[in-house]
Amino acid sequence: MAGYEVLLIERPPAWQPTSPDDVPPDPGPPIETLRQTDELFAAVRRAVAYNEKAQREQSNRWAVVVESGSLGRTGLRARLCTPLSYKVTAIWWPTGWEPESPVDVPRCVWKAEGDIDPRPLSYSQATAIVRGLNEQAMRHAGTLWYVVIAVENEPVSQTISHDASGTETTVQVRRLHVVRPEEGRGSGDCSHCPAHSFDCAKTAPTGAEPTVQTVQTRKG
Repeated sequence: MAGYEVLLIERPPAWQPTSPDDVPPDPGPPIETLRQTDELFAAVRRAVAYNEKAQREQSNRWAVVVESGSLGRTGLRARLCTPLSYKVTAIWWPTGWEPESPVDVPRCVWKAEGDIDPRPLSYSQATAIVRGLNEQAMRHAGTLWYVVIAVENEPVSQTISHDASGTETTVQVRRLHVVRPEEGRGSGDCSHCPAHSFDCAKTAPTGAEPTVQTVQTRKG
């Protein structure tokens, strides 16, 4: 499992962030490490809280989240994880599982059903879409359930290849995280699931670290 660090950097004087987890286009070297954690969302929440306060106080420092011990493409000398982007994906509705709200996420979620919506969304947009789709599924006994996926900023790997026609193909792999919205804070009711006696119904959810691959081509 990856580890994450919240780093403080110098905030460029003329730069205007579009969100509390935004990052300057060319971030400078880290000044201080604010926090280390194994949990991405804990790191992002800490960075957001710091940046919201920094904006109120007009501070010249800004917090960003990186993966510990990784290689990145900026002056931070680590792979940059913020800002996060969000997507919506469908999963199979687990047998016997009953949601208590349209933003619940099953503990056993592990694989998307079909393609992940390629559109990058804000967190509020993605949550609103999931709420609407899942309210319909609850009313009409659907077989699919929808969840929000957070996508880290810089890829964990990138390969570039060229063919005889002069076409350049870039393949980037980014790490994904299933978001469990704070509003719901729920995993639903597993008591009717055939596997309700398994550990997944009793312990806090632990997510694997799936990835998404994007492919871009262009003529040379």
